[in-house]
Amino acid sequence: MKSNVEIQKIKELRDRLSIPLNAAIEFINEYNGDIALCEQEFHRNNINTICRLAECDEETAEKYYRICKFSIEKAIKKINEKLFFLTATPNQPIHKIGFILWAENDSLDKYRTNDKSLFIQAKDFDYIIDVFKSVYPIKDNRGEIEHSFDILSNNYFDNKTGRIIVDRMSKIKTKDEGVELFLRNVIKWFKSKLRYADYIVIYGNL
Repeated sequence: MKSNVEIQKIKELRDRLSIPLNAAIEFINEYNGDIALCEQEFHRNNINTICRLAECDEETAEKYYRICKFSIEKAIKKINEKLFFLTATPNQPIHKIGFILWAENDSLDKYRTNDKSLFIQAKDFDYIIDVFKSVYPIKDNRGEIEHSFDILSNNYFDNKTGRIIVDRMSKIKTKDEGVELFLRNVIKWFKSKLRYADYIVIYGNL
């Protein structure tokens, strides 16, 4: 039977961290009832989790963990909001009109990425837009049928459809070296996401 002091410390730790009872008991036992140390180790473990899932350094993980008020999921999402720009003409200015691509999953455990969200300007997206149009009609993330690609909103492609898209993009022919490299990099980005993603989402801001 636990003493009144132990019960009070467990209650205090749960009030501070909003954690399950069994987790609070484990922390109190492991760190001999030192509330401050329990709290410190709890946050350290969460920061390590962010580092692992978002594949970032500890400084970045801690920064966004605090910005997001100690939410692991929100911190990971914020880190992954940093856009990676991809273009067929790297020596020219990138226009802000285009498409943002990112990965989504239903499980936090599967939320990991080597690349950040991707931005492709409209004139470069023209090289691949017909591939996306070719897979319709498809079901979106709510199970509803979508009949066409929407250049003004979100478009959801499940993992299976994403692999079809990669296969079709790999068959695009071009003699332009810049476009060829662009296509290879888009395919590489897709493949890295499809290792874990339930959906690839494409949002147009045209």
